[in-house]
Amino acid sequence: MKKVLVVDDEEDMLWMMQRNLNKGMENVEVLTASSGKEALAMLDGGKFDLVITDIKMPNMNGLELLAAINKTHPKTGIIIMTAYPSRTYENKAMMNGSLRFIEKPFDLGEMRTIIDQYLKDDVKFQGTVDGMDLIDIVQINGLAKATSALRVASGGREGIIFFRDGEVIHAICDNMTGEDAFYKILSCRGGTLQNIKGVESPTVTIERDRESLLLNAAFYADETGGEEEENEDEYQLEFIDEDQIFDAADLGNFADIFDSSDDADEPAGEIDDKIKDILKEFTNIDKILNVYLVNREGDIIASLDTKNVEMEKAGAMLASSTIFSSSSMGGKFDQGNLGKAVFEYENGSTILAMVNENVFMVIVAGSGANIGYIRLAIKNNFGLIREIL
Repeated sequence: MKKVLVVDDEEDMLWMMQRNLNKGMENVEVLTASSGKEALAMLDGGKFDLVITDIKMPNMNGLELLAAINKTHPKTGIIIMTAYPSRTYENKAMMNGSLRFIEKPFDLGEMRTIIDQYLKDDVKFQGTVDGMDLIDIVQINGLAKATSALRVASGGREGIIFFRDGEVIHAICDNMTGEDAFYKILSCRGGTLQNIKGVESPTVTIERDRESLLLNAAFYADETGGEEEENEDEYQLEFIDEDQIFDAADLGNFADIFDSSDDADEPAGEIDDKIKDILKEFTNIDKILNVYLVNREGDIIASLDTKNVEMEKAGAMLASSTIFSSSSMGGKFDQGNLGKAVFEYENGSTILAMVNENVFMVIVAGSGANIGYIRLAIKNNFGLIREIL
């Protein structure tokens, strides 16, 4: 049985991942940890084949956890998840031990494929290769038409060269990427090499063919005179937090009352561009049919749908009555205002969420919409909506 540890401080994300991640993977057990500290304790208490962690977590963020795992459990694979990936974060994660970097929201099937590929013997670390010239390793990967990553550690410097079908397509070294990073890596003398099979580069920064690169690298070495370095210093990494989002199970259905109609008028009022841009973030989620804001009186403040105004108005009035009645009930039970509610119907779901005491959002979703994505989109965007309102 292979063991996978998912780390995140979001309870919803942990619940969804543990419930759904290993479907169809009978040989995989998924466990969870809500913090980096808890994850390290679990790793110390038993062997894990793979850790999947988000970046932004309190106390110990994902990159710090990555560094600790790489130091104390170097044979454990690591996948970094993040909502808003940047080249900086990718480089830092990869330089510190993670060669899998997945953007959220992601499809669970995609994550299962990555896990399955990693757990196969032919994509794990192939060990450390000492005493060989870097150019020789580059040539070997070229002749083998390898898709892999070559990690180089030399003194205080670390670098990674990515291959696709034997050609060099990307390199990272210090703050450099592309050809400059490739030449800087090949200028190192001495050090430790790791050739890691089956790793796909997150980007392409090098277009020149391998032979031309090696020829230019020779010129670069002549100009710089090489860089004699010893393997004593530990490569230091500046840690940066990152925002997060998560994947979740497919849930729910929605009511026929929100079905589309061909006869329509333009919605009353002008939709604020900033609000409209935020609403579009929700429609990027698969099977979201419409999103709109409604006030306490049931008036539509903003909507992306300009075709079904009368239908929306009817739904808005019902939704307004429902959410404020539910909020009143919460007050009677000392539970406060209603935060959000999910209504599941035969053909889809309707999600109601309070923006402030006078405004709420109605999200109309088709059957099979990912409620987990929707809940995180609410969490990540409501602050912006409140500022605009």
